[in-house]
Amino acid sequence: MNNLKLKDMNNICINAIRRWSLRICSVSLVWLFACSEAPIGQYPTDSTPPKPVSNPHVVNFPGGASITYDLPDETDLLYVKANFVLPNGTKQDLKVSSFSNTLTVNGFARSQEYKLQLIAVDKSQNESVPVEVSIHPEDANIYGVRQSVNYTVARGGFNVNWENANNEDITVFVLKKNEGTGNFSLIESFYSAEKDVQKSVRGLDAVETTFAVFARDRYNNNSDTLQFQLEPLFEQFIDHSTFAGMPKLPAHTEHTTWCGPMSVLWDDVLVAGAVARTVYYISPGTVPAYFTIDLGIKVKLSRFKLFGREDYYFRLHNPRDFYILGTNDLSVAQDPASTDAQWGDPLLNCISHRPSGLSFDVVATPEDYAYASAGEDFEFPEEAPAVRYIRIKVRGNGSWSGTNGMHLAELRFWGEPIN
Repeated sequence: MNNLKLKDMNNICINAIRRWSLRICSVSLVWLFACSEAPIGQYPTDSTPPKPVSNPHVVNFPGGASITYDLPDETDLLYVKANFVLPNGTKQDLKVSSFSNTLTVNGFARSQEYKLQLIAVDKSQNESVPVEVSIHPEDANIYGVRQSVNYTVARGGFNVNWENANNEDITVFVLKKNEGTGNFSLIESFYSAEKDVQKSVRGLDAVETTFAVFARDRYNNNSDTLQFQLEPLFEQFIDHSTFAGMPKLPAHTEHTTWCGPMSVLWDDVLVAGAVARTVYYISPGTVPAYFTIDLGIKVKLSRFKLFGREDYYFRLHNPRDFYILGTNDLSVAQDPASTDAQWGDPLLNCISHRPSGLSFDVVATPEDYAYASAGEDFEFPEEAPAVRYIRIKVRGNGSWSGTNGMHLAELRFWGEPIN
């Protein structure tokens, strides 16, 4: 009997749960359909279109135009929109709030006449009759960039520079021709909004080759293409297995607790945020920090690439103003107190470049970060002699934060070994 009652109670509970589940589902469905059918935005209050804008005035500029106009006298005006088509066929629908009477359109390429429509829209989504406006933008900035491109042969490749007068976001593409097939393939691309841009294309053989360069803006407009031929000068990557650190000044504290020994500068390890993979020197006095490297062989250096401490790009002790000395005199190199006069004139004077031009107390921009993380290149002059020993020395207060200290993550060298 007790078993029957227990079973009946179970059935009653199960049926009750089912009924409640059905009710909950029914309520949820009603709520769901109610929500899905609810209109988004303001309910229309009338079907009367607003009056159109009037007296449009156009000011053209490279790649676009600014249009001012008189707003219609409408109490429920919501916005004004411009309908137009870019040269690449992309349809644009640009909206500007009724609190403004100026609309700016961009994305045009060559200078020619384009037509667009200005339409006033009210809060009931009624549209005015369109007002057609003609604009005649100047040539887009990519053509000025392309016309300003210059190139010079260099070891392992060539240098390329251009002017970007309006500091627009521009990408310059470099292509290389396959003499067998006649086809071009992309070998490098450079993005920058700088006014004066200098870049290097590296890793090329010392063989006469045809290259091509063109510019592209953020609207996917392409400039015409520059083609040229050149033969890069010979260079090779200097094997760092023969490198060794030389004695340093006792006053120059090497923070091995926070960072690593000098050998991490040529260990081919770049780990984002890994402080132990950097070298950190602090000079407590007035003598700027420096260190000396034995390359193991005599080299006519052509360039080197410097990787700074990643969590402090363009800040703290990352070097900004520094120079490189060279010698073949072992006694000079071994003496940590040897003077610049004993080393002779610098092989290379270096000023680190920051694309954004911002001061050291501002965190790196995306362009700054991309530039620094790729390593910064410095070229030795052709007249620099071949040397075995080099000393890298920051100038007085020459770090990015104006200190005499220095921290680095990696150094890589190219040139021509001398037997």
